[in-house]
Amino acid sequence: MLYQEFTHELNNYITIYQKGLKKQANKLIEHTVQLLQNSDPKSIDSIMFQFLTEYCEQEIWTGLSHRGNGDIPFALKQFIRPWLTNRCENKSMPELRWYYELFHNDGIGYKYATGYLNDAYNSPNCDQKTIDLLFDSYLDILAWGAHHFPDGCIIEKSAQDNAFKNCECIMTEKNVSEHLIHELYYYKSLYDCYENYVNDGKIKDFDIYCKESDLNFHYNKAYYYNK
Repeated sequence: MLYQEFTHELNNYITIYQKGLKKQANKLIEHTVQLLQNSDPKSIDSIMFQFLTEYCEQEIWTGLSHRGNGDIPFALKQFIRPWLTNRCENKSMPELRWYYELFHNDGIGYKYATGYLNDAYNSPNCDQKTIDLLFDSYLDILAWGAHHFPDGCIIEKSAQDNAFKNCECIMTEKNVSEHLIHELYYYKSLYDCYENYVNDGKIKDFDIYCKESDLNFHYNKAYYYNK
C-alpha cells in the first residue's frame, strides 16, 4: 500500500462520516486497516511515520479527530497502538511523545502513556512539545485537585506537593513555554488561598482570599445526592 492510497481512503472516510453514514465509514476504515496489515513492514513503517507526523506535528488530519468523540477512528487506532508500542520500547522519538498524545486518555493506553512521556523527556531528542506536555500533565493534576474548591480538594497533599515539585524540576532543567509557567503560578496562588482558607477555619468567604491574591477563580458547582 502506498501513502497516497492510504490518505485517499482516509479522505473518503471523512467524507462519508460527515454525511452521517457512520456504519459505512467504519467499514471503509476497517478495510483500509486490513490493507495496511497486508502490506510489507517497510511500507507500514513509512505510512505510519508520515501519517503520525502529519497528525501530531502538523495537525493536518483534523477531520479525523474532530468527529463525535474527538478521536481517531477505533480500527485505525487499534492498528497504531502496537506499532507505536514497539517503537516506544526501543525509546524512539518522537514516537514516545506520539503515544502519549494519542493514548493518555485511552482506557488501556493511559497505563503506559505517562511512562513513555517521561522517557521522551529524558531522551537526547527531547523537544519543546514534549517538555510542555509533561509540564502540562502536572498542571492537569493540580487543576483536577482544585476542581471543587472551596468545598474540598480532590487530591491528597502528597499529590499536590509532587505536582509542584515536578514542575519546578522541569523549569530548572528545560525551557518551559511562558503561558504554562503563568498557569503554574496561578495554581500556586490558588492552593495557597485554599490552605489559608482552611487554616482560618473557613470563616471568611473563599472569594476574599482570591481577591487578595488577585486571582480570577471560577467555581464549579458541586451537587450532593442523598442515597
